[in-house]
Amino acid sequence: MKTNVFNFLLTFTLLIFLSFGTLKAEITRTGTPVIGAQVLIEQGQTKADIEQLFKTLSECHMTICRIRMFESYMKDKNGNWDFTLFDYAFHAADNYHIEILATLFPYTEFSDIGGFKFPFTYEHQQSIAEYIKQTVTHFSKFKSLYGWVILNEPGSGTAPFDKPFTADKFKEWKSNYTPVASLTDQRPSIPFLEERFLLDYNTWYLNWIAGQIKVIDPNRHIHVNNHRVFDNYAEYDFPKWRPFLSSLGGSAHASWHFGMFDRKNYHYAMAANSEIIRSGAGELPWIMTEIQAGNNIWSGSTPMCPTKEEIEQWSWIILGTGSKGMIYWTLNPRATGIESGEWAMLDLLNRPTDRLKKLAEISKIVQSRTDLFNNSQVAESGVALIYTRESMWAERKSETKGQEFAGRMPDAGMKSLIGFYETLSQMGIQSNIQSMDEYHFKENNTGRIIILANQIVIPSLYKDSLEHFVSTGGTLLVEGLTGFFDENMRTQTNKYAQLSSLLGGKLEEIKFVSPDFLTTVEKDLQIPSHLFQSTIFPNPQTKVLAKNVGGDAIFIMNNFGKGRALWIPTCIGIAAHLTDNYIPLSKFIETYLIPYLPKNTIRLKEFSAGVAMKTLLTPKGYVVVLINKNDSPEKVDVILPDAESVKILNKPTDSFVKGTTEFTLQPEETLVVEYQKTN
Repeated sequence: MKTNVFNFLLTFTLLIFLSFGTLKAEITRTGTPVIGAQVLIEQGQTKADIEQLFKTLSECHMTICRIRMFESYMKDKNGNWDFTLFDYAFHAADNYHIEILATLFPYTEFSDIGGFKFPFTYEHQQSIAEYIKQTVTHFSKFKSLYGWVILNEPGSGTAPFDKPFTADKFKEWKSNYTPVASLTDQRPSIPFLEERFLLDYNTWYLNWIAGQIKVIDPNRHIHVNNHRVFDNYAEYDFPKWRPFLSSLGGSAHASWHFGMFDRKNYHYAMAANSEIIRSGAGELPWIMTEIQAGNNIWSGSTPMCPTKEEIEQWSWIILGTGSKGMIYWTLNPRATGIESGEWAMLDLLNRPTDRLKKLAEISKIVQSRTDLFNNSQVAESGVALIYTRESMWAERKSETKGQEFAGRMPDAGMKSLIGFYETLSQMGIQSNIQSMDEYHFKENNTGRIIILANQIVIPSLYKDSLEHFVSTGGTLLVEGLTGFFDENMRTQTNKYAQLSSLLGGKLEEIKFVSPDFLTTVEKDLQIPSHLFQSTIFPNPQTKVLAKNVGGDAIFIMNNFGKGRALWIPTCIGIAAHLTDNYIPLSKFIETYLIPYLPKNTIRLKEFSAGVAMKTLLTPKGYVVVLINKNDSPEKVDVILPDAESVKILNKPTDSFVKGTTEFTLQPEETLVVEYQKTN
């Protein structure tokens, strides 16, 4: 009898749940990932038009959307506010149980599709404050409002010093600024004042906006999405953003943001973008706030229309990098302007495209397997690719007109890092991408690896941290012209070489050789290299691993405490990226780095060109994402020492693969495999 009563109550509860919609979507580190799309609200839309958009989201298993809150559509020329158009959207969201991330978008010219990044004048700042007051006060009453996106895509490349507001702020900042200087080096320096100011200026403005919101709506979720992360990373100080944010996000539009990648490598671009944001978020949850959803005709640097296969690849890459959600840009196309008819997951007749149908499938899977995804996290390998913002600053200062070799351009350090990242991805090895100030140096670093790929500036304050890392068991690989400058662009050679004890030698000479040449590390291992061939003057105790034809050391290893530092001052990371030849670099990594990782490191058994692998640690085991971007099938063998595969999640329910480690991936195919732990 008790059993029958319990079953009745359970059934009744489920019916109530189904009748009144899904559980509230939340962006938390332990919650179900949220999946949705940007809903564009524009003048000319009717209440019925807007209602249909939210009905579509609901039918496609979406739980969240983003809306840009155009001041220009809320306030007339006489200063009167009318929120009716957006009220339609919030009421519809209430009806269909869709959470809204509302993006503040103060008045700007119609042609300004991205919005301004800083106030122009103090009067302009006051008008922004008034817009925030009016908008937040009005819409905070809606139950569908989940949070505020405080600024669309911060990141400008350079501060607008021609604007009075910025000019005054720069003057104020300089009056309070304490120069960064090494006590042991009093040589003339380049202090990077404008760059350091922009770093702080972004933080100040975002914090100011968040403060305006919290006065009115103190408990609401606060979010921001950076953009062009491979170009703008030097102005993002993510650790300083965390105190006023609830979550961190980013924009990842292939047409705008993946310019240093070929399309067949966009899965690596999305993965690298995701890793940068994940690291920046720290202990906060992160989501990918904007992802290209459809075609671009007039806008975007690289015209393209994602395929449904790419939508699937990107979505699972993002989820496999620990994201707690994603929002595609956009659900519906703009009706006017240079983005008219672009970017959308609905066609021009407002019907779902195959891209939207694919995303709906993914959202349904995630919602149905909360047991896997609610408390999942990235299965870390211990490998970290570290960048420094100062390297980008120095690259820009050093740029000279003339022959544009990649290794002399402002993105050389990032491309070098990406070359290693792409190689590690094809080996199935997870690797973090982190700013130096985001890396957590532990007391015991055995089994951990740091790669400094052509980071031409290593700030002197990290000398002790790097020495601690190696001395406590870590493995450090220093590549390219890493550490050539300090934080004030003073060369670190001869008596000023701050890392010479750690690396086991000093630079002897750097020779420009050729855009493409080979570096012989072993008789059977010649690695593509770019521009520079450097020679090392090693310390007596240092092990020389390779010499050039003249007998000079070009690759060394120095045992330092419980760990070791490997130094190859030649650009092999960027060469792998530029030549699209990753096999030699993978052999280099296999020989000189993999032996220092734990034996149970999750990876692919063999290097698999064109394949990407992501692994989540779940309460039950693992979720492994496998993607093949080749034109032909690719066989892969997954090494997961303490688990066995049980099911393919993104295939029909009868796709059981118990005990299988080998998979054949068809061209453009994504497999999402559930593993359960065996011990």
